[in-house]
Amino acid sequence: MSDGVTNISLDDDLARLRGLDGIKWSRYPDDVLACWVADMDLPTAPAVAEAVRALADRCDFGYSFAAMAALPQAWHEWLSRRHGWSPGAEGIRLFTDVLQVVELALWAGTEPGDGVVLLTPVYPPFFGCITSAGRRVVSCPLEPGTWRLDAERLEAAVTGGLEGGGRVSAILICNPHNPTGRAFAADELTAVAEVARRHDLLVVSDEIWADVVYRGARHIPFESLPAAEGVRVVTAFAASKAFNIAGLRCAAGHIADPVAEAALAALPGHMLGAVSTPGAAATLAALTLGEPWLAEIVAFLGDQRDHLAARVTAELPGVRMALPEGTYLAWLDMRAYDLGDDPAAWLLEHARVALNPGPDFGEHGQGFVRLNFATTRAVLDEAVDRIVAALR
Repeated sequence: MSDGVTNISLDDDLARLRGLDGIKWSRYPDDVLACWVADMDLPTAPAVAEAVRALADRCDFGYSFAAMAALPQAWHEWLSRRHGWSPGAEGIRLFTDVLQVVELALWAGTEPGDGVVLLTPVYPPFFGCITSAGRRVVSCPLEPGTWRLDAERLEAAVTGGLEGGGRVSAILICNPHNPTGRAFAADELTAVAEVARRHDLLVVSDEIWADVVYRGARHIPFESLPAAEGVRVVTAFAASKAFNIAGLRCAAGHIADPVAEAALAALPGHMLGAVSTPGAAATLAALTLGEPWLAEIVAFLGDQRDHLAARVTAELPGVRMALPEGTYLAWLDMRAYDLGDDPAAWLLEHARVALNPGPDFGEHGQGFVRLNFATTRAVLDEAVDRIVAALR
């Protein structure tokens, strides 16, 4: 990472950030610090930027499929090298984003009215993916504080079904988990696989955060588990979070479910669209040239996480923060301050810091906020300073 960004003054940093077009810094007035949506405030890897810049320099915006054709093999090698999972290039298909994979899996692998289990609190768009498809949400709360998955609670969520009847046909997981930062352990994922096999459930695994995991933890791809053999699985992944390229719209999925695979094959050829040339070129550069930069950025984010945790412990004794094992998101329990179900609204008004409201992550998010610490130290410290001052 460039010290010219990480060591920049607060005023210069805010001028840079507010000059960007993304929603993170344009949604709120200029006196608000944006620590909400899961974009980094840091530049992407130089190799990624150079790949996109080279297209522009050549005005190379015509039909081009070279990078797209190379990506399945590049993903196979990346997943094998970093995570010990070798899905095979032939089973990897490109999509515009991870949510497209999730929605396709639910549409193809479940029926209208079916229940889909979520490990709550969880990434807010998952709720819409389920309800917009005519399916119903079945909540399985993670253990508060530790945010571990309880196998008996998962079994009860599946067998309990839905109020008024109906069946449960899928489990949708996010690993590493957004918003808690858990990188689920092998025993937790094995419990998911065993429940899925027992009840013939589809498992949809969003692994977009796989490459942002800190020392002492590791990402385990769901399909890599011995217990997952024979389970119907759709796995989604992308370089967008680790390399800060979400706007380039390029993701991938591995479909190990014959039902979903057949439904996908039956779709008209252009119905799902295709990734763009810049998105494919950027992702290919990330997977083939970006690993040294990624090691640097994850180390920096780990320092940011530890710095935030130390300040919370010392200056916000009423806030409970479990140290995230992955992601660059902190899930903060603010219930001790009696700020209502949505402390983010109070902090926006009184501290001028924009955080994600806990209730957006489901009923088990009431009294919580999500803070994105993928920013410079100057911005992170100013955000904490404002929160401390407002609460005092």
